[in-house]
Amino acid sequence: MREAVLAVCVVSAAKCLIGQMAGGTKMKGQLRFMLDMLLAIVLVTPFAEGIVHFELPEVSSYELTDDYAADLRNRALAEEAAENISGVLMQQITAAGIGCEKVSAEVNISEDGSISISKVWVTAEDIGAAAEIIRNSLGEETEVVNESSENTGEAAGE
Repeated sequence: MREAVLAVCVVSAAKCLIGQMAGGTKMKGQLRFMLDMLLAIVLVTPFAEGIVHFELPEVSSYELTDDYAADLRNRALAEEAAENISGVLMQQITAAGIGCEKVSAEVNISEDGSISISKVWVTAEDIGAAAEIIRNSLGEETEVVNESSENTGEAAGE
């Protein structure tokens, strides 16, 4: 960049000096045109060199590792499974005649690919009956938390 600025300054100074020396001669117009062209070339050259030497980065340096791709896949699978399980549990609870506002499940995927539901948050009219339905569906070891009393840390059906 420094060389480009220096070249522009030199060409501009030369243009000014030659213009002053040429005075009122017949070739002044042709000389001015040639110096303007030289100045344009000096201005365009750094940009042209930048375009010629432009290279795209290697794609291989941006490829995802297998661990990262597997982690992304597992997270997406866990989110989708949690949504599906929550929907099914909501249907079961409302089918039993219990008013239920919200069900959300915590889904974990182990390294061997097995899915486990360790905790379920529920907001329902009869939390004990809802907890019983959830434990009958997912297993007795599933922790069911009353979401409306989550601040107190109270678990449902205990």
